[in-house]
Amino acid sequence: MTQSVMKDNIAYLNVWMNYNPAFKENLSIIGNELVWKDHDKEESIDISHFYLPEMLYNENFRRQIAETHELTGEDLFQIIKIYVQTEEILEAAQKEFASSPIIEDISTRTENGNIFLVITDNQSKKYRYDTKEPEKVINTFLDLKDEKGTVTLKEFGRVIQNEKFK
Repeated sequence: MTQSVMKDNIAYLNVWMNYNPAFKENLSIIGNELVWKDHDKEESIDISHFYLPEMLYNENFRRQIAETHELTGEDLFQIIKIYVQTEEILEAAQKEFASSPIIEDISTRTENGNIFLVITDNQSKKYRYDTKEPEKVINTFLDLKDEKGTVTLKEFGRVIQNEKFK
């Protein structure tokens, strides 16, 4: 897959460089990396896992890439770098989401006069959460679930920690 992506990436970069020959002064591809070089400065980023043609969905980018003097080689490099880094962040978030159990149910229980929450995940594991504000925690969970559809334990843990429920 990497070879196919790189083949297309190189083809699109060549077309973009033909629209703007100034890109050729500062940009090159070495292996799987896009390299930007200007005098004594050099930066590179691996583009083998990002499909550059997807950037054309952005109307502003599509317009600017076709104009000869709209973007410099450094501008194009930085734009591509942001797209690649954003993709990496989104993939990491998806992996984290996939690895964390999903909350199936939250209920209250009473033991020795103390109310606590029982959180059940999609693997039927139960977790106890002691709080003085069980209704508020449950409402927070329900709001998250309405917004996202599913809520992982990690995600809910972060929200609870940020809200500082005790």
